[in-house]
Amino acid sequence: MSKTFKLPLWQASLVVAGIFFLAPAELLAQEIEAGLKTIYLSTDYALTTHKSELVESNDTGSSIRYGLGFNVGDQKQLGVVLLTESSAINFLLNETATTLLFRDTRITYRFGYFYVGVVSAYAEAAAVAADGTDMFSGRGTGYGYAAGVYIPVGGKSLLQIDITSASVSSFLNKDEDVTVAIGSRMDIDISGHIPISKRYFTLDLGYRQRTLPITYNSVSYSESMQKTYIGFTMGNEI
Repeated sequence: MSKTFKLPLWQASLVVAGIFFLAPAELLAQEIEAGLKTIYLSTDYALTTHKSELVESNDTGSSIRYGLGFNVGDQKQLGVVLLTESSAINFLLNETATTLLFRDTRITYRFGYFYVGVVSAYAEAAAVAADGTDMFSGRGTGYGYAAGVYIPVGGKSLLQIDITSASVSSFLNKDEDVTVAIGSRMDIDISGHIPISKRYFTLDLGYRQRTLPITYNSVSYSESMQKTYIGFTMGNEI
């Protein structure tokens, strides 16, 4: 079985830090501003590989993400975006299944080409056992942070490296007799944003790696997801 590439968090942090200290910030900031839209809608479709300790299986499915965002300020330095991502994976090996939905409200501030921000997180999660019974089904809320960098690549194209960490501080399971907790989710996202029209449309290509710990009946399990995606952003200047 082929091994799935994983980018450790410390390596991603070194990449971001190196770009931050070595690149010409003022020049990059101007090129980044030109590549950002004031208001936009985005959507992407991802081929998703889910390695689950919880249901003891691996399989590939799909996920969909969409968002509504704004970049405001005299240099578009303040970003606000609502992102919703959902996936449903059926594991054919043992006939189990998982369903996940994440909804993040992100507020970030950009310093030149580097940005940091806060995340308000909402999550829904469910799992089905091999015999068809529900292991759990519930929802929760939490908070976290986001950090990343934009790198201009030829004209108005942008390479973006984003790190998001968000925890679910309280998870309400439908069956109160079954204890479930979701730990701190870690996303590492590397994407390219390529304009396909002069003002309105952008092609988005990327790779996203996610780790998510789930505690089920006092036992902790690690969930790992790798997503290769393609999408589009539609926006305009105001």
